[in-house]
Amino acid sequence: MATHDLTEAAAAQHYVQCQLCAGNVQFYCRPCRQRLCESCVGTHLQTQSPEAHQFIHYHKFSRQKRLMTEPEFVSSATCAYINMLDIALDEDCNFYVCSTISRHIHKYDFRNKQEIGKVLVPGWPRRIATHGNELFFTERNENNVKVFSETKGIQTLFSTGDWDAHGVACTTSGLILLGLQKLKMGKIAVYDRSGKMAKEVVSNKGRPLYSNPYYVTENTNGDLCAADIVQASVTVVDRNGVYRFSYTGNPANIDGFDPHGIAADSQSNLVIADWMTRQLHLIDENGQFLRYLAFSPPPEVSESPTGVCVDVNDLLLICGYDSQKVKVVKYLQ
Repeated sequence: MATHDLTEAAAAQHYVQCQLCAGNVQFYCRPCRQRLCESCVGTHLQTQSPEAHQFIHYHKFSRQKRLMTEPEFVSSATCAYINMLDIALDEDCNFYVCSTISRHIHKYDFRNKQEIGKVLVPGWPRRIATHGNELFFTERNENNVKVFSETKGIQTLFSTGDWDAHGVACTTSGLILLGLQKLKMGKIAVYDRSGKMAKEVVSNKGRPLYSNPYYVTENTNGDLCAADIVQASVTVVDRNGVYRFSYTGNPANIDGFDPHGIAADSQSNLVIADWMTRQLHLIDENGQFLRYLAFSPPPEVSESPTGVCVDVNDLLLICGYDSQKVKVVKYLQ
């Protein structure tokens, strides 16, 4: 297993640019997780009420963090069920989880580690994502994307036609990233809320990139990342859909690789939940393996991890298939 070679263009060093234009970044909006140049701040302010935004100079946000010598187990929360599939955090530091055995998506207070609500969805929830305080989700055997909010309840946003909707994530600009499958074909696509497709990625130089993109996310560079359970790889393309790399597991590990949940931290590292080896892989923004995130106490990692997400302080939340526990882990400082 190895990381595929980058093309010369894709391997070039990323420079930090505004997420609304190609200008140099000067500011960062914390609630929206958006990098902005000075001229785009006004445009961004119009997306929500002014009090919903919090701007800081980008250099204060983007300071380099380093890996801790050993990851630190911070805390855990007991959820309503086992067989958890996915986890997502909203802007108020509440987290949602979904499971194969319930039609409810449960909501928990991240700070107090207690349940504060649940949403009964029409079908069986498959994947979840948040943007602001809205909850987006896909369902088994339902080829559409739905959203839940406290004020409007559940709404169907759009259909994906004859493509099965699997992984779902929200970009920093509020677009919806989906992992889609039809028969033995897969693709990722970015949509607006009306269902208009803004981008579609299927192949690289004629070679199909995906078979079943089960989990998806965007990193802080704007790269689109997908964990494919059929190809046993995590594939990353840039914001324009240009192929960057595929990670197929730690080259030193011969026990296989079964990627599920993926999440990006502030350094654009990717955390990958490996169902087969019950490990958490950490790779850098160019696909190089950094380490496994093993942490104490050992019983906390005894189950197969499925969903992962990272908060604004780079704390990692992990849900698994064989436990009711959501774990919180610190690995950057």
